[in-house]
Amino acid sequence: MSGRWPRLVRPELCTDEAVVTLTDGENGDGSPAVAEVLTLRCRLTCRPAESITPNRDYGDGSRRGIEAERVAVRGGGTALFDGDIAPGRTVLAGTVAAGGRVWRIVRSCRGRDPDGTVNYTKLELE
Repeated sequence: MSGRWPRLVRPELCTDEAVVTLTDGENGDGSPAVAEVLTLRCRLTCRPAESITPNRDYGDGSRRGIEAERVAVRGGGTALFDGDIAPGRTVLAGTVAAGGRVWRIVRSCRGRDPDGTVNYTKLELE
């Protein structure tokens, strides 16, 4: 085998600029402690409603969360990055500013190749 694996998130499809702010714990006043700020290109699969056209497969996904007193419907989506965006960090938490909005990172996933290298990073946003 050659050891090369196909890129699942190709760089030419990463057309959205995103500012990823990774946090690590809290400061003394309770605000999130900023660990890194990264400006990267990504494939954003959730766009603001004003930029959605009927023939595109982009759309705000919605997640229904039940709280103590009411039902909240929240928009969500996914940001896909080519490769590992933060190789030294095991937990990716913070915010992503893209598409004219600031999204909170709810879940992260690193897709790996059979040899153990990271092929892409997926951030689920809310």
